[in-house]
Amino acid sequence: MDKKQMAAIAIIIIAVIGVGIYGYNAYVGSSESGTITIYAAASLAKQMNATAAEFKKQHPNVDVQIQYGGSSDLISQITQLNKSVDIMASADYGLIDKNMIPNYTSFNLKYARNELVIAYTDKSQNSSQINSNNWYQILNQSDVKIGIADPNSAPAGYRGVMMIQLANSYYNNSNIFNDLIASNSAITSQANGSGYVISSPSNLNPTSKIVSRPAVSDLMPVLQSDSVDYVLVYKSDAEQQKSSGVKYITLPGELALSNTTYESTYKNYKLKQFSDTTNKSKSITLSPIVYGITVLNNAPQRDLAIEFVQLLLSPEGNKITQNCFQDPIVPAIATNGSTNIPQSLQQYVKQ
Repeated sequence: MDKKQMAAIAIIIIAVIGVGIYGYNAYVGSSESGTITIYAAASLAKQMNATAAEFKKQHPNVDVQIQYGGSSDLISQITQLNKSVDIMASADYGLIDKNMIPNYTSFNLKYARNELVIAYTDKSQNSSQINSNNWYQILNQSDVKIGIADPNSAPAGYRGVMMIQLANSYYNNSNIFNDLIASNSAITSQANGSGYVISSPSNLNPTSKIVSRPAVSDLMPVLQSDSVDYVLVYKSDAEQQKSSGVKYITLPGELALSNTTYESTYKNYKLKQFSDTTNKSKSITLSPIVYGITVLNNAPQRDLAIEFVQLLLSPEGNKITQNCFQDPIVPAIATNGSTNIPQSLQQYVKQ
């Protein structure tokens, strides 16, 4: 065997090892150039930034631009303002199914989970007393201030509000929602069969007890500045700030919204979002906290975007997701409305 043959074999071996390590073809497209534009839920910031850094190692000529915010707001920018985007990653997979398929995309992949927690610091009022059983009593105390994401723009916001309504049934206490939400904002709730319909007006009109922010990531600075005592956030947000003194309590399984076992119960809880401009409402149904991701039909950099999602779903991407305190769904699950899943992604997807 001459030196040229040995060199060729060595290149093939290296390429195979690369695919084995990363779980996707890490060498395809390394000479490609362009800019991928990603819209992603604010709670995905650490995960997406880490994935983009890994992606750029294999695609040094590709720029990855990511805009973070509330998933509802970001999807509205795509569907109403015609923003040019390659990838949409939502904190509520159902928003993609409801608002983007089939006009804006043909598939939606459920790829990670999270859960609701209540975060605080040692400076929070009564922080030494709060636990998973008495949290609603602590939050109801007159000297305690609460931070929530806006239910009209962020899944963490409408999930948090609906979770508090669900807590009425869980604790057999009909006053929890009224004490924490209805008495301190313009948000209202009405019984509807075995569940409830919550109305969230565009102007929440909160009292001094409640501080609202557009996205869940905006709540941590409010907590750390001692402007509020407790915030309703995702576990990943709290975990990522533990080194800065943030602590949290977990919620009982049904209220944490991380377990699909309770999906039939969640379907009885709905929230109506109202627009600032039209005052028209959109109905959101409570569901487990599952992230969805898609590549848009008219993505300017569709091939590169598919490669990015391929990395995210690969074993290497799953490690990144785990390191960001979110639970990867392996294999990813295509939603019922999904069609035309790109060939290169199908190995990572249960259909």
